[in-house]
Amino acid sequence: MPNEIEKQYDELKKKLKLPDFKEIDFEFEISDIEETNFLLREIIRRICERLDFYSTMLEGILQPDTSNLYAMHETRYFTEDEKNNMYKVYSRLMELNRQSIEISLQRNGNEGLEADFISKFLIEWKTIKKGLLSFVKKMKESWQNEVDIKENVGYLG
Repeated sequence: MPNEIEKQYDELKKKLKLPDFKEIDFEFEISDIEETNFLLREIIRRICERLDFYSTMLEGILQPDTSNLYAMHETRYFTEDEKNNMYKVYSRLMELNRQSIEISLQRNGNEGLEADFISKFLIEWKTIKKGLLSFVKKMKESWQNEVDIKENVGYLG
């Protein structure tokens, strides 16, 4: 039985071009959004949370902070070509993030802008996820190698 958010979404879908509820819910867990008069804005916020999470994760590899042990370890396992590909994904994540901010600033009640962003984003997200998955697998694999802690963290005093 559909919950209130699904019913609200389906009403919006009748008048706007939006993906199926189940698909967007699977990706961004929107069925647990609290009841709101601004459902599309809330969905975009969920999308932005994902964008922020993954862009921060990639930043740790692309520009590791020496105080961040995991990033210092993982970055050594990526080739320059892989880092270049990672930067392309990172750039796209940032562009999408900024696009969502732009929409939030020019919204003026235009649900069409929000719906268009959500629909286009979901299509592209499937490709982005594949790239992210390959990076995450390599990060995980880096921890399966035996490492000398002195090599990883340098002199600890």
